[in-house]
Amino acid sequence: MGLFILGVLFVFAKFNLQFLDTDFLFYITNVIGYSLMYVGLRSLGREITAIRSIQPFVLVMIVHSIGFALLNGTGHSIKTISLSTGIGTIFALSLVTLAVAGMIMIFYIIQKLFLAIRNNEDEFTSYSNISSLEKFPALLLILLTITGILFFTLPAAAHVSMMLLLVAELFFILYFSTKVQTA
Repeated sequence: MGLFILGVLFVFAKFNLQFLDTDFLFYITNVIGYSLMYVGLRSLGREITAIRSIQPFVLVMIVHSIGFALLNGTGHSIKTISLSTGIGTIFALSLVTLAVAGMIMIFYIIQKLFLAIRNNEDEFTSYSNISSLEKFPALLLILLTITGILFFTLPAAAHVSMMLLLVAELFFILYFSTKVQTA
């Protein structure tokens, strides 16, 4: 579980307060984070078989992050694509959609992990005490949605919301790791 939590920390790591981060380093930390999560889920999958169904989502996110790292590393980020042509606009909107979907996926993966642990009827695991964390991914997703709306409507307020999101994510990681440590 430690590798999974470390992976989540890498995925949550942000080096600025932009909602749509187009930094090459951001996506490299995502690749590292999702890779650590995958290794952590593989070892947890031996104990709880339902966790194996989460692994394909993490693999998709590894490929997603590599793709965005390559695009941003070659100067083809969301912010640099010309919107003067129809094809450029469609490409930029597609990338924005994929980026937002990627932001949502981390919460989906965490939620699926919690549900797999809770619904594990085969045997009691040492991680069964994390059920109190089940509401956190939904709350973080709501905060992410508010931040996204503010990013496009009130950009100045989006920075405050992004800071709140980062603090909430840090609190989640600390609480999650202490719950696992006491298991």
